[in-house]
Amino acid sequence: MSDVRRANGADAAAIAGVDVRAWNHAYSDFLDERRMAERTTAAREARWRETLDGGEKETWVLEVAGRIAGFVSVRAAEGEEGTGEIVALYVDPPAQGAGVGTKLLAAGQERLSELGYGRAMLWVFEQNGLARRLYERRGWELVPDAGRNETCESWAPAVRYERALA
Repeated sequence: MSDVRRANGADAAAIAGVDVRAWNHAYSDFLDERRMAERTTAAREARWRETLDGGEKETWVLEVAGRIAGFVSVRAAEGEEGTGEIVALYVDPPAQGAGVGTKLLAAGQERLSELGYGRAMLWVFEQNGLARRLYERRGWELVPDAGRNETCESWAPAVRYERALA
């Protein structure tokens, strides 16, 4: 993870900015606009401060020209022994297409492997074709009839992907 580093509390504002801009860019066509409007940078910064101070998941960032261009968060998959989860992977819209997402995905997979997981999983909105293509190009496999992810499904239909870790 040479150019990716572990996020800390000082990164909360920058991560929140990427979070909100990436959501608006990727999801505004299919998520409810009222719920999208609730996702403000101030609200996300407060949540990111809590997340980065807690131990539930790890977040890693990639900087380009001294600015956070994207982040990936990982944790143990709930109720699935031996499986880790990529909880979030977002790239700032101006940095998309430059390999940031690919590097962050690889870093997330590497970290899950370092933590001892043999498999990884993630959920993605069904209509998020750009992210789904990234995962599929990187060896992730769609899990048909995987059930529902209550968090994602409260926003829009989601699908599950999995892969073995090296």
